[in-house]
Amino acid sequence: MNPSVSYDDIHEALLKSDLSGNASEVHGVLSGMLCMDVSMDSEQWLSHFFGPELIHIEAACRDELHRLFHQTRGQLADFDFSFEPLLPDEEAPLEDRALALSDWCHGFLQGIGYSGPSGAWPGECSEILQDFLEIVRLDATVTGETDEQAFTELSEYVRVGVQVIRSEFENPTSTQQH
Repeated sequence: MNPSVSYDDIHEALLKSDLSGNASEVHGVLSGMLCMDVSMDSEQWLSHFFGPELIHIEAACRDELHRLFHQTRGQLADFDFSFEPLLPDEEAPLEDRALALSDWCHGFLQGIGYSGPSGAWPGECSEILQDFLEIVRLDATVTGETDEQAFTELSEYVRVGVQVIRSEFENPTSTQQH
């Protein structure tokens, strides 16, 4: 089995191929699209995200992105809570991690097709998606240990929120409208 694809793997692959977007945003879009349709294939996601740039992606970058796709789809389909948003590791400055979480949430909202509180989403989805929208708007300026704790709590909320959203779409008949 291949080792897990990391934030740094995708970041480097995108840089080498001179592609727009960042690793967190790319993964957020992927995660959102997979929550809506776990049977989607990687070319649909790549085409959606990169559009005309897709023809310029180097083979090594495409391979990394395909690995990320399969890793993410597996995590979401298994419902084993192994899913993690693709963010810089703990050694990165907190401000960089906070910006990446905001980018990830922005990408997720784009991938799921959420533009605001206008639609009827199943179960707890509306509340979670609204919270993700608020995370996008957060100020990423950090000042201390309380911010580190807040970041940890937000990332965990996002991680679990994605699992809740995925399960709501996996079992739409068992949910209630709020």
